[in-house]
Amino acid sequence: MIARLACAAVIAACTLPPAPATAQCRMASIGAGCATAPIRRVSPPDPGPPPVDIGEILDRGRYSMLMNAGYYGLPLPQDGWVYFRIERDIYRVDYRTMEVLERATAEAARNWP
Repeated sequence: MIARLACAAVIAACTLPPAPATAQCRMASIGAGCATAPIRRVSPPDPGPPPVDIGEILDRGRYSMLMNAGYYGLPLPQDGWVYFRIERDIYRVDYRTMEVLERATAEAARNWP
């Protein structure tokens, strides 16, 4: 069985038409033309000002608390502070006072959305 498959592969390879020497893409070998487009480099948009400032007091229930800090590579919450997701950033917040302590987005792992 394996010998038949090997034989069929050799026959198929020998009967295929040779690719043109000037082919620049896979489609050129079957007679279709190729088109190339210039590479356009796009810089990321300016993130603008942060959504909240350090020291700001958050309204309770307005933002989502980040419950699975270990999954995102963040240190586990301690001493009364927790993580909140505010837009696309992570902030360390004192849970009792809801005061923003610091921005922690840079500490997150690559799997942070």
